[in-house]
This record gives sequence, C-alpha cells and structure tokens, in this order.
Amino acid sequence: MNEQVLISQLSECFPERDFHADNLIVLHKGRFANAIVYRYKDDQTDLVIKDFQHSPWIVRKTFARLFINQEYKALARLQGMNGVSDEFHRLSSIGIAYAFIEGVPLRTLSKQGETVPKSFFNQLEHMVSEMHRRGLVHLDLRNLGNVILGEDGKPYFIDFQSAMTFARFPKWLQRYMRGADLSGVYKGWNSVCEQPVTGHKKAFFKNFNQLRKRWIFRGYPLHRTYLWLCGLASQLPGADLVRNISDRL
Repeated sequence: MNEQVLISQLSECFPERDFHADNLIVLHKGRFANAIVYRYKDDQTDLVIKDFQHSPWIVRKTFARLFINQEYKALARLQGMNGVSDEFHRLSSIGIAYAFIEGVPLRTLSKQGETVPKSFFNQLEHMVSEMHRRGLVHLDLRNLGNVILGEDGKPYFIDFQSAMTFARFPKWLQRYMRGADLSGVYKGWNSVCEQPVTGHKKAFFKNFNQLRKRWIFRGYPLHRTYLWLCGLASQLPGADLVRNISDRL
C-alpha cells in the first residue's frame, strides 16, 4: 500500500515520466519514528526516498513533519554546493526524495579495511567549512555512514535530517556544534585514511573526544538533539571548558 502511494506521489512530482512499483526497493526499514528509506531507479530516474507513512499517526503528525521539513530546508540552503545532492523534492509533508549518490560509505570502507587518500579528507574539511559558512551544521557526521566516497573519488554528505541552523545559539555553543562536524571528519580520517590525523587537528580531535564523553552530540533523532541544545546553554555547567576548546576551531 505504501509503495503505491509513493508511486502516485512521484507521478505527481514528475508528470512527464512513468513510474512503476517494480523499480522501487527498500534500502532501510524504519522503526517507529524512523523513516523507511527507498531507492527508485529506472532509465530516467534514480532517487532516494524517505517516507514515514508506516509510522504511528502521532509520529506522522509531529516528528515526521519536523524531520522532513528540516532535511528539505537543509538541502535548499546547501543547493549548488559540491558534495550535496543537487536534486530534491518534497513528496508530501512526511516524505522527501533526492538524487541518489553512487558510492561507498566510509563506514563500509572501514569495515573492509580499505583506505582513502588524504586529499579526500582535505576536500571534506573544505566542504564542512562551506556548509558552516552557509549557517548550517550537520550534527551527524561522526556516523561514517553519512559520508560517501563517490564513484568520482570525491566526498559527499547524506542524511540532513539532524541538520540545523546555528545562528540563534550562543557563540561558544556555535563553535562546539561546528566542532562536532569537524570531529566527524577527523574520525573518518583516522578510520580509513592512508595517513592519520596529525598536529593541531590531532590535538583538537583528542580534546573534543574527551569533552564528548560528558556532553554527547547525538545527531539522530533530531528532536532529542534540538531539545538538548536548547537546554544546554543555560543549564549545563562547564561552559568555559567548551569555550576554550571551541576557540581552537
């Protein structure tokens, strides 16, 4: 039933194309408040689809709408940026589709014991900086499944469900949020790069991991992170420690 609804939504979004349920496969089965992730592929179209139709009505009416809206706004803010899907469509209030990125997640490469050139992570660092200049943090780059080694050898980001703008937060917390993204770059660097992280980057990564043992950024699900961040600035002690480490960014 869900598949037929998705086919209908795709047909409305692309009225000039024909869609068939046989071309729709499940990549990841969501549970409760998580989306089911599909891939639709034919001769004209290759899309990832996130959909919450299967979720309980309370999730569909609340968090599902928040998640989809958050991801759509993040992709719109990053439109035209290298390493981010350049095609995205809101299929419904609880569904989104965007261009499939052909490649291998760093998590898979790490499990397979494969390595990636240092130049890949230099590019990844620049991408993170560009994302931050656009006022957005990803907050789930420590999940190495969200960084892709593309078929062209370049880095790509996926899964912006936890991404958010950071301008409304205190300056020290903004630095910490940006640091969470950078720590994801260095985590991947240490996991699959031919050369380990060195110098000030190594020192930052070590310091951030120590701090993270007390204040864990969990980029997923989004509502937990959002509520955690909103309360952190005013409630948690040790703000000076965060500020000192964040100043190294």
